[in-house]
Amino acid sequence: MKLISLFFIFFTLSLQAAILDIDTQNDEFTMWIALFGLGIVSLFALFLSSEQTKTFRKKYEKKEEQEKEIKKNEDEILSKMGESIYDIAKDKNSRHSETQLLTMTANLIEFLRIKSKKVIVVNEKLKISNLLNDVTGTLKSNVKNKELELLYKIEKDVQKDIISDTLNLSKILTNILLFCVQSNANFLTLKIEKSSVASKDDQLFFTIGTHLKIDVEHGQDIFASNYNEETESYESLGLFIAKELSLLMHGNLIARNNTDRDLEFVFNVPYKPVNVTATLTEKTIPAKNILVIDITQESSKHIQHMLQEKGHKVKIISKKEYLFDLPIFQEYDIIFLEESLFTDDVMMELQKIETQIVATYNIFKKAKEYENTQIADLKVSKPLTLWQISDILKQLYKDEKDRILEKKSTPINSGNMSVHRHSFQITRNVTLNKFVQFKNKKILLVEDNLINQKVFLGILGKSQMSIDVANNGQEALDILAKDSTYDLIFMDINMPTMDGYTATKRIRQNSKYDDIPIVALSALTSNDEIAKMFTSGMNGYIAKPLKKEILFTVFLIFIENTTTPEAKEIASDYNNLRQIDGLNIELGISKSAFNDIFYKEILIEFKDAYHTSDIQFQKFLNDFRYEQLRILCLDIKGLSGTVGAERLHKIITDIIKKIILKKYELIPELIEQYKIELKRVNASIDKYLSL
Repeated sequence: MKLISLFFIFFTLSLQAAILDIDTQNDEFTMWIALFGLGIVSLFALFLSSEQTKTFRKKYEKKEEQEKEIKKNEDEILSKMGESIYDIAKDKNSRHSETQLLTMTANLIEFLRIKSKKVIVVNEKLKISNLLNDVTGTLKSNVKNKELELLYKIEKDVQKDIISDTLNLSKILTNILLFCVQSNANFLTLKIEKSSVASKDDQLFFTIGTHLKIDVEHGQDIFASNYNEETESYESLGLFIAKELSLLMHGNLIARNNTDRDLEFVFNVPYKPVNVTATLTEKTIPAKNILVIDITQESSKHIQHMLQEKGHKVKIISKKEYLFDLPIFQEYDIIFLEESLFTDDVMMELQKIETQIVATYNIFKKAKEYENTQIADLKVSKPLTLWQISDILKQLYKDEKDRILEKKSTPINSGNMSVHRHSFQITRNVTLNKFVQFKNKKILLVEDNLINQKVFLGILGKSQMSIDVANNGQEALDILAKDSTYDLIFMDINMPTMDGYTATKRIRQNSKYDDIPIVALSALTSNDEIAKMFTSGMNGYIAKPLKKEILFTVFLIFIENTTTPEAKEIASDYNNLRQIDGLNIELGISKSAFNDIFYKEILIEFKDAYHTSDIQFQKFLNDFRYEQLRILCLDIKGLSGTVGAERLHKIITDIIKKIILKKYELIPELIEQYKIELKRVNASIDKYLSL
């Protein structure tokens, strides 16, 4: 502005001087008037341009500040997370240390992979029912001592099979549901529907409804993870991961308040429908008169709605009405009755009638045996889907043709090995080295989840067994076609392309595989799912997450080791290793069954991201970019504590303190110490990973 003012003054004085010497009637005067007008217009344009430049600069600076704030928050999340893992690992007396550490470590790995753009979207054929089973099973393993009711509402036009990324879909849905449960939601609905708006891609919409009164329209961004000092947990970290994964899948995830001001999440994702060459017509079951009695009114209405979709007449009775006055059961063709409502009085009445009885139970409630439910024709777990309702009705009403075919069909083939129908017992005092007892055996692992593959291979890494991995059922069949000499197959249930049930049935159709036992791996171990495992020809099942003590029991039962006597305790390369140059191994490894495996994953991620960080440190220092140096230090501070690089952790902490106190002259010496220590830690990581 000062420059403009000076120019204006100079221009005015010059003009005055000129006018005094110029005749107003001649052309020269006219020229000066024109120049004066042009100068005024130019000055005005220059002024406007200056103001616009200021406005743009302010907007740019504001956006830059916002981006810096977001980056700073992410870095601080990473730092705090690493420090929390560091603190929990040292707390050997904490009852919840193992669970907390396992969850935070998995989140940390996922967080780092998202930041380093390592997450890959793999679109394959998947069954939505398998996806929901995986979500239910994972949620069940994380929900302890909480009353939870979950309903799956799937619109009729949603296809059973689609092409999408089952692993990332599962992570997104599970993380949203876990956030809701951790926020004390006890009733959740997951609705799946197709987009009603014409668009370039087919879209699936997942809506998660809650009764949580969280204002997301006027409060802080719910997807910006924050650390809760009281609960010592990252309550929104899962939502941050879910949001980022949704964007990677070319979809989106939003949170909003509905008309009742309840919190709900809406996640949309593009998908491709599976090309069906021949449409199989579902067998129509004549309309039935059905009674539904459940603990909650919401669950009763949901089952009623699904049965009505199939054309049946359905009546619901509340628990209170039912306990006050028993209905006339013989009026109904089918009764859906919650397992806890099978009282002795009801038992006596049900024994007198021919009505079909379906016992239902909530998968999230603590398992309890109700002897009276033995009278039921079927026992099924909630949450139920429309497809499960169809299967239930088919099982209850097999026509004569089906019964004849069933009698003529080959009995269920589980090979020549025994069938273990109950949960495997834990073998005590199992170390990773004890698996050497089964060395030289050939194992086929059929599992699509990369982390689960690494956990499995990490447990058996020292066993000297030969282990091959298939990413789905079809790959397993292809491997077996080339080599049928496997001693044991571990089969995941919910996989894309071909699931575990289908793969097992195909394997059991070929007698040359009869000597190979197949053990299911599943996050969902409800009664109906377990029944499906055995009817497909499996010999046993293991619930996820995998435990080495149970895995060892499986080997004891299904593999007879006649060439090697029972293994003596063999010294581990790292079992007694507490310290390696620059790394506190004992601190870095958690107390859970998978400590070493996840610890190695973190070491790999740490080295991959920061093995040349000393060069970046020096560059920031040379350019006097102390804020960028501080942010990078926050990243490494948390992770160095997590991996047990205590000396590195201390140096980083000192650098951060010097930056805060603006004692910049002391930083160069600390960075020299950092260079030496980082080199030592990198070498130690390589050494440990090679053990």
